[in-house]
Amino acid sequence: METKRFSFISFLLLFFMIFFLPILFTKGLYSQKVLPSSNEFLSRYDQTKRKNETLSSRIYLITLNSVGMDTGSLPGGGLYSSSAVVSRIIGQALESPLKIVYLSDFYQWLKTNALPIKRPSELMAGDIIISPSSRYIQGHVGIIGEKISEKPDFSIYSNSLDSCLFLKNWTLSRWREYFEKDLKLDVFYFRVRKTFSQQNPMEYEKKPMSSMPGLSPFLSLWNRALPSSSQFNPTTGQVP
Repeated sequence: METKRFSFISFLLLFFMIFFLPILFTKGLYSQKVLPSSNEFLSRYDQTKRKNETLSSRIYLITLNSVGMDTGSLPGGGLYSSSAVVSRIIGQALESPLKIVYLSDFYQWLKTNALPIKRPSELMAGDIIISPSSRYIQGHVGIIGEKISEKPDFSIYSNSLDSCLFLKNWTLSRWREYFEKDLKLDVFYFRVRKTFSQQNPMEYEKKPMSSMPGLSPFLSLWNRALPSSSQFNPTTGQVP
């Protein structure tokens, strides 16, 4: 009797090994996840990095790489090129060509495509600062750079009238003292948040120079606002 029971148990084990083990083994093989290749991994990493990268940080990095750019070849001929150079940098960050020649047009574009920043304490590198022109006085636009004090105060990159180069040539405190206090112009801050809706590159035809605000009040105060030669490096545009 014991021999028959042992034989029956042996038969069940043999049956299980023959019919069920191959099925379980095959299922285990196909259920294993296939590891991504190195190229797929790098692609996913790059996509994640780009999602985490803010648009302001991209604008700031392109700004740093654009220091020393000759603005004399841009629309406005170097004197009226503050809008052209800043809009060009923003277009590079958006990966969509953007060329806005006039400050009034650029101000309208910012109101549509950027988030207004109410307080200087909320600024970050890559934000935009703009003082729109009045009827008789030409304004200016620049890109906020690195924080230089807890006031708060920031460096600012913009077109330089005297050298027709894109330089680090302002600080926030000097900008506000000059444009807001001396020239009586408004000062606005923006953070670009989306691309523009036009399919084609945004461009504005060049208007007659007579239609633009005069530069004489701007230039006279500009000379007073610029740092002395001992403080200003024309090569790097650095200011204290």
